[in-house]
Amino acid sequence: MTRDFTLEKYSELLRALEVNYRIMGVADYLTSPKDEEFIAVLRHDVDKFPDRAARMALLEKNLGVRSTYYFRWNPKPGNFPKQEILETLRYGHEVGYHYENLSELRDKEKALADFKDKLAVLRKLAPVRTVAMHGAPRVRVRNADMLEGVDLSKYGLLGEPHISPEFADIVYVTDSGRKWTSGAGSVRDTLGKPVEEKVKNTDELIGLVKARKYPRVMVSAGPGGWKG
Repeated sequence: MTRDFTLEKYSELLRALEVNYRIMGVADYLTSPKDEEFIAVLRHDVDKFPDRAARMALLEKNLGVRSTYYFRWNPKPGNFPKQEILETLRYGHEVGYHYENLSELRDKEKALADFKDKLAVLRKLAPVRTVAMHGAPRVRVRNADMLEGVDLSKYGLLGEPHISPEFADIVYVTDSGRKWTSGAGSVRDTLGKPVEEKVKNTDELIGLVKARKYPRVMVSAGPGGWKG
C-alpha cells in the first residue's frame, strides 16, 4: 500500500477524481456553466514550502488537471515566491492570494489597505481573480471577516471560497495538519458543508470519491504536507 501524504498517493486521489468528477479551479467554478452533475473544485493553500507547490502543480499538469494555488506573502524577504508562482502559471493553473492581513494588523481599515497593496504586488506576477484566507491557527482572528460585506469586484476579484455564496452548499474537505477534516474544521474555517463520514486517510477519501455520494465537492490539499 502506498504511504499516505505522498505525491504517489495524491496521484491516486487525482485519478479517482478525474474518473468520477469534472475537476476545476476556484475561478473556473465561479465562471463556468455547471451542467455536469458531479464537480470537484481543487485548491491548494501554499502555507509554506512553495517548491512543493511547484512539484504538485507539475504533477497535476502531467495528469491533465487544472486547479488553484493560493500563495502567501513572505515578510522576511518582503515578496511572494516568484519562481514557484511563474512555474505554477506555466503549468496552466490559477494563482491567487492566500491573505492574512487582518490577523497580522488586527485593524480592518489597515488590513484592507495592506490587502490592496499586496494584491497589486502579486498581480505583477499573475492575473489574480480569487483569494482565500489563511487560517492563522495561532491567533483568534478570522481573516475572511475583513472581506465580509465588501464588494470584491472593487478589487477585481470574482470571489473568496470562505465567503462567496456560490460555495455555501458545496461539500468541503481539507488536509489541514495532514489529517482530512470537513466542514468547520476550526473556528475560523467555516466553508461549505461537512461530509457525513469520518475520513481517516486519503484511501477513505478516494472511496468517497468513487461512491459519488456528494455531487459538489471542494478538496483543499496543502502542498506542504505532501512529500515526493
